[in-house]
Amino acid sequence: MSVNAETAIRAWVNARADLIGAGGPLGGGAYLRSQRSPAYGAYAVVVRQSSPATQLVAEDTDPSLARVQALCYAGTAELAEQAATALANAWQTLNGLPERCGDSGVTVLVSDNLTGPSAVPLPADSGEAYCFAVGADFVLRSDP
Repeated sequence: MSVNAETAIRAWVNARADLIGAGGPLGGGAYLRSQRSPAYGAYAVVVRQSSPATQLVAEDTDPSLARVQALCYAGTAELAEQAATALANAWQTLNGLPERCGDSGVTVLVSDNLTGPSAVPLPADSGEAYCFAVGADFVLRSDP
């Protein structure tokens, strides 16, 4: 079974008071599309990447495996990197204790294979100043 991984991970990020809101490393929250310049601090764009077609055999709830990347944008390199680092640290806590992904109807069981944060060069006319990326594999299941 496949789940909408982008929507689920976006909902998970946006449900974390330690990441979003005023003063948080991702003050602008997480989105599925790029936003105009970040007025409320850094923000993330969540995208699903291609991943190998693997079947999970140890789980009996028919979970879905998804590779997800977050592109963290901010007005300075330091803020963009801090946002990506905070997100990477939060994803590393997903180590087998299931967490609901906000109101998406999906639960994340675990994350693995973390990559980043890494700087993403942007064209001068992109409208954004700085971007850092972080990615991970997620095991997700639909809530009953």
